[in-house]
Amino acid sequence: MRKRGNNEGSIYRRGDGRWEAKVTVGYSPDGKLIRKSSYHKTRAEAQEEVRKKRNLLAKGIVLAEENKTLKEWSELWHKSKKAELSPATWENYGHILKIILPTLGHFRLKDIKHLQLQQFMYDVALKDGEPRSQSTMEKLRCVLHSMFKEAEKNELVIKNMASGLKLPKSATPRKEKEAFTGDEVAVIESHAAEVPFLDTVMVLINTGLQEGELLALLPRNIDREKCCIHVTNAMTRVNGSPTLGLTKTPESVRTIPVTPEIMRLIEPRIRGENDYLFTNRVEGLMMNPRTLLKHYKKALDTVGVRYLPPHCCRHTFATHLFMAGVNPKIVQKLMGHTDYALTANVYTHVNQNDLRDGIIQMTATMKK
Repeated sequence: MRKRGNNEGSIYRRGDGRWEAKVTVGYSPDGKLIRKSSYHKTRAEAQEEVRKKRNLLAKGIVLAEENKTLKEWSELWHKSKKAELSPATWENYGHILKIILPTLGHFRLKDIKHLQLQQFMYDVALKDGEPRSQSTMEKLRCVLHSMFKEAEKNELVIKNMASGLKLPKSATPRKEKEAFTGDEVAVIESHAAEVPFLDTVMVLINTGLQEGELLALLPRNIDREKCCIHVTNAMTRVNGSPTLGLTKTPESVRTIPVTPEIMRLIEPRIRGENDYLFTNRVEGLMMNPRTLLKHYKKALDTVGVRYLPPHCCRHTFATHLFMAGVNPKIVQKLMGHTDYALTANVYTHVNQNDLRDGIIQMTATMKK
């Protein structure tokens, strides 16, 4: 049997019966040809491999790239994302990669299949016998999807094998966010001026600020005349230390009107021009979020109000705006959300009384 097909030139029949496909991919520094070989069961498969490689070469793609492992690609992908993500999110993606790479890092990108990625999602759903959180599993899916999407754009893979990954049912479901009740808000308000750091709780409830946005407030962000707060920055971390950074999204840069009562709580905190407002340090330096949480818990405990995490103050803000009948687009703007779906689905709170009222209304209608 002949060893080479007509007009094929780079395909040979080996002694073991397999077909070897050779493609010239470049030249070495001394001018010698650099050729890549692959081995196939049939001539048709070898022909298809040659065709693919020649197409990639015609597009200027270095064929050495096609053998990149997921670990090698993840390093390039993660580095490229640094400019477009907040430092906290970028750092968080690095933590997610530490979950992915021990299992999948050594595989070549082009060899990884959808079923393999789905099985990985099922396998890592448990950590030390306990279900991982829904949030962690969603981030895992997000990172995998983003990495393979970029690989597809760069023609390192035929398609995004991470599309359509399902979250395991064993993942711990997201806890429904709670909001402070009207009575609890009234207690906080009545003691806000006298209990240390209770003013901070009150400001969070009445502005919907993220914790990082609150900690980044400087005197220049406070407009006493117009009674409003200009959100322009947020706390971020550099080498583990809190520092002034960008807001989470462009939409997070916003102006929040406040009542005269809230402005009166803020004014005593305005000191030096470069002193952060919500800090317990004499120097006016940015407070560590852990320190904020400690004072926040103590303030609530002092007035006998149940502990809800600081982010629930933001949830309380949105919930009470909806209860007051405020236009949803206004709520979205005040929250600094990119789209209304996030505002409606995540930050509105339906409690058991609301559900009971709905059933009563339905029953009354049916009896008419």
